[in-house]
Amino acid sequence: MTKRVIECNICGEPLSAATDDELLGQVVQHIESEHPDSGVDEEQAREMITREAYDAGDA
Repeated sequence: MTKRVIECNICGEPLSAATDDELLGQVVQHIESEHPDSGVDEEQAREMITREAYDAGDA
């Protein structure tokens, strides 16, 4: 099964989910809890996923 993965642009933590929509939720939640002063909003997170997320198979 393939999953979508992205690393946080601020701290490098890998975030993963089954779809880009689920990944968006993970990114937004991570930003809100770990980097609340970063100024990254949902639209910026969506753009980041479009540019940087990749497929990763089960390891």
